[in-house]
Amino acid sequence: MVAGNLMRALRLTTLTVAAALLLVFALPLLVADPGLYRSLGQQVVAFALLVAVAVVAGVAVVRDRPVGRVRWALVAAVFAASALATTGVAPADLMAEGEWSYGLIGWFLLLVLIDHGTTATLVALGVFTAGSFAQLVAVGQGHEVADLVVVTTAVLGCELPVLAIAMALRRIAGTAADAAVREERTRTEDAIAERLHADRRDRYAELASTTVPLLRALTDGTADLTDPLVRADYAVAASRLRRLFAEHDEVHDPLVHELRACLDLAERTGVVVYLGTCGDHPTPPLAARRALTEPALRAMATADTRARITVLGSPGGVTVSILTDGVGEQGEPLGDNDVGVTVTRLADGPDVWVEATWTATS
Repeated sequence: MVAGNLMRALRLTTLTVAAALLLVFALPLLVADPGLYRSLGQQVVAFALLVAVAVVAGVAVVRDRPVGRVRWALVAAVFAASALATTGVAPADLMAEGEWSYGLIGWFLLLVLIDHGTTATLVALGVFTAGSFAQLVAVGQGHEVADLVVVTTAVLGCELPVLAIAMALRRIAGTAADAAVREERTRTEDAIAERLHADRRDRYAELASTTVPLLRALTDGTADLTDPLVRADYAVAASRLRRLFAEHDEVHDPLVHELRACLDLAERTGVVVYLGTCGDHPTPPLAARRALTEPALRAMATADTRARITVLGSPGGVTVSILTDGVGEQGEPLGDNDVGVTVTRLADGPDVWVEATWTATS
């Protein structure tokens, strides 16, 4: 964030310098002695091109946005302005005071390219500088190369530190971004570890209150496995473990996936199970899914030969309907709970019908 603000300040400074040189330095030279130029029209066009570049790039800088795709068109306009300005004077006047463009071009290249990268900016400045020396020699003014070296040294002495600062700021911004990514990754890993620890603690608490006592009774021989209701308790505990494993699978419909896990044990014991779905529904939270599947796994534990489970979905919630033949549900009585699931139960002779409904909160 700090590096970004400093980079914006640097771009604003470059814009200010380029605009000030254009209006305060170049414009007075241009209007002071129009007769100096072989083509005043070329000078006016060159000046107008630099004004256009300053306006387009300046809007991006003020809005703190990249120059964008128009960047290379602006670079071409800067070089075109330089060519028009230097060819519009007599060769003998290339190093004269009236040649107003040389000290500006580098700043305009910085303005357009400084947010793009160091390499492109250095290449542009190098091409412009080399072209200026080549032009001076080509028009027969090679004896003034030493003067151009002095002027170039002074100009680049102001421009290159700006480029160096921009390079340093980009490096700082990259380092800060990498640090932010590492910090976010660490924070995410800590949150995941904390969540996993909490899940394990919750699982252990659930097992300690339900499954562990059954295992202890099985170990010490106090469990009467000849009692159908006792066997049903063990079937419920086994189905809960299967549901627990299924809760962490990445699936499209977690509720139906967890219901299938609850039905598996009953199918293994010979119960004919039908599971059907109708309509789409929002995904209930974990606690609500457990409350919706609890009646099904209890009903499966006591079913004799058949069971029919239907999931009825709607945009406002979901209903799980269970019809079985058997002695009925085991465990605590089912009814309303604090997770938004309402359970109703009806018995008709050998058939038991249970319905669990969850309504999504708006």
